[in-house]
Amino acid sequence: MIEVEKKFQPTEEQLKALVNNSKFIKEVELHDLYYDYPDYSLWKKTVFFRNRNGGFEVKIQVKDTGSYNEIEDEESIKKYFKTDKPISEFIKENFIVAVDFKTKRQKYKKDDFNIDVDELSFGYKCVEIELLVGDESQIKDAQEKIIHLAEQYGFDMKKVPPKRHEYFRIVKPDIYKDLYQDK
Repeated sequence: MIEVEKKFQPTEEQLKALVNNSKFIKEVELHDLYYDYPDYSLWKKTVFFRNRNGGFEVKIQVKDTGSYNEIEDEESIKKYFKTDKPISEFIKENFIVAVDFKTKRQKYKKDDFNIDVDELSFGYKCVEIELLVGDESQIKDAQEKIIHLAEQYGFDMKKVPPKRHEYFRIVKPDIYKDLYQDK
């Protein structure tokens, strides 16, 4: 599946209107560790290798769409990295922890949309509206549906930085400069 999502930073009133018309699913706490090579070569290719609450995942950006193919099972992740070693051993031998944060997430459902209201441990807040699609040909339509939903509640359509970017900007500004400002 391909995850198509857009981040927003609505006002409290806009967020309240959206969630009041949505089904509350649950509240969870997430602990994300992102791994990369010491030269951040994965990050530079828009590939994100994450451990979320003990589960590993590789997210690979689909062209310049902002959408991601996700690899979530250990054998496929090992195949992606061309290793036979257990993931934990492979990480220890090859990677650094690039990002480490916790998220308090409230999950909602509205029709086919998944809505996540996130408050992160480093002071960042955002709302993600997501649709899952089966193939790349459906990405544009899903993006338009997400924007249409957000517009119904008056959300600002400004570009909201990804959590990972903001983590570097706030917590590791020297690395942020190397990864994002020199481009």
